[in-house]
Amino acid sequence: MWLGAWLALGLAGVPGLGMALPLASDSAMTLITEEWPPYNYVERGRLTGVSVKIVQALQRELGRRDPIQVYPSQRAKLILESRSRTMMFSMFRTPQRETRYKWIGPIGRDAIYFYQRRGSPLLIRTLQDAKEVPVIASRQAGLVFNTLIALGFTNLDATAYSSKQVYGKLLRGRAELAISDSPLGVRYLLTQMGVPVEALQQTPVKVVESDLYIAASLDFPDVEIAQWQQALDRLKARGELERLTRGWP
Repeated sequence: MWLGAWLALGLAGVPGLGMALPLASDSAMTLITEEWPPYNYVERGRLTGVSVKIVQALQRELGRRDPIQVYPSQRAKLILESRSRTMMFSMFRTPQRETRYKWIGPIGRDAIYFYQRRGSPLLIRTLQDAKEVPVIASRQAGLVFNTLIALGFTNLDATAYSSKQVYGKLLRGRAELAISDSPLGVRYLLTQMGVPVEALQQTPVKVVESDLYIAASLDFPDVEIAQWQQALDRLKARGELERLTRGWP
């Protein structure tokens, strides 16, 4: 009798032989994002965006209720790299970032292009064309800025703190090109600025293209990362991920 009860209790913790494994850790964690429409952004005081909806669905799948905190881009990345048990989304997964974080995804895919004013006589077809214009508006730091510096760009006006400032400089004629956001993000920003989306023209020159992921600090156990990944895979298998991403922005 006692032996049978002991065996039953032991087998209950074996995968597939009684009950599902609990989460790798029920410990508190920090979940952060930045303003980057249409994936994660605040509208009318409420955090929304396609990636926000995906992460919230993952939380429900995992039985977690960690609040999502919004920070400026560079501060968010600093928190991710300095605070234990921290996850951030949405992040381009690039070779330069590969070993700095653990990854859950992909939750999307996008690219970043140069933009010019509609009707501009500039013919921007290559990176070299972009290097030869007097001024390109960009953010102060981050993936796009670092990529352009690595590519040898010396004509960056990187004094903007926000994407609206970046494209505002282009619209006011203070720069010949601007670069900061994905095509959907640029359309959203122009709408928020009260500017017709036709005011700017996307060039064919792409600087970054990559899948988007949730990035996790390196102190997360691999088993916990695997559980997040498995939860995402279940959402995909059920068609829920497709439903969540439909119709954005």
